Amino acid sequence: MTTLLSLIGEQPIPVLLVDRALRPDRHVLLHTTTTARQARNLEALLPHAERHLMAPYDLDQALHTLQRLLAHVDSAVLNLTAGTKPMAWAGYEAARQVGCPFVYLQSEGGQSVLYRYRFTSRGPRLDGGPQRLPALITLDDYLRAHGLHPPARDRLVSAQEKVLAAFFRSRVDEMRHGLQFPGFEIDFLLRRGNRVAVVEAKESWSRNKRRRDGLDQLTTIAGREYLGTYTGKIWVVARPLGEQMRALAEAYRVQVVVVERQGNRLTEASERALHAALDRVLPPG
Repeated sequence: MTTLLSLIGEQPIPVLLVDRALRPDRHVLLHTTTTARQARNLEALLPHAERHLMAPYDLDQALHTLQRLLAHVDSAVLNLTAGTKPMAWAGYEAARQVGCPFVYLQSEGGQSVLYRYRFTSRGPRLDGGPQRLPALITLDDYLRAHGLHPPARDRLVSAQEKVLAAFFRSRVDEMRHGLQFPGFEIDFLLRRGNRVAVVEAKESWSRNKRRRDGLDQLTTIAGREYLGTYTGKIWVVARPLGEQMRALAEAYRVQVVVVERQGNRLTEASERALHAALDRVLPPG
């Protein structure tokens, strides 16, 4: 029986991806008091998972926790992708002491690449080449991993949203739209491979709304309390932003796209701009 032990940080998706890639019989989620929420969300999503509290900065205590756990496991793999640096140091040392293999997931560059390591007489060595992971999650998985329960139905409201839905549908692996949650709404949620982006699209601004409400909505949805800071962000607007608003959007790593419609489709220039923004936040495979 294979047991995967994962250090838990603020981002749950790397942990979920490693689980889906390795398919362990048992998964121990090593969390701190700060990351207990992330561990609970993962535990609810993974029926073979269990939570275990670990010290985030006390190296001796963290090492003792891992030594005790590994002593009762025959076939173990350590996932050192997340957690604090002292947790990772403790994980590496515990793995070295018993010769336990360990893994690390690279998420940079819009890809999910798994590195597997094993210990030899000459020290740690890469076990095979880097493994580029295929799509292993759905949008529902993504939402549930962040503690959000997907609504049963999607909805489209405005003519612009219908046009955007037609544009996105053929350019992503999965799309959901008009998702309502307590406190906020997601206009579009898009997935390519294992990467996800949220799109805020408002055609106009009413008297009760400020022009920056779309930006505020995006930064709330993609904040650490909800979908996490690794979620891509696109803000679709009907007219260009002022210099100050553009700078603010750039500071929040939000892709701003001005779109115009011609009947029931976007103009060619709008399609090019939106396609480029989509490729930036969700790099094609």
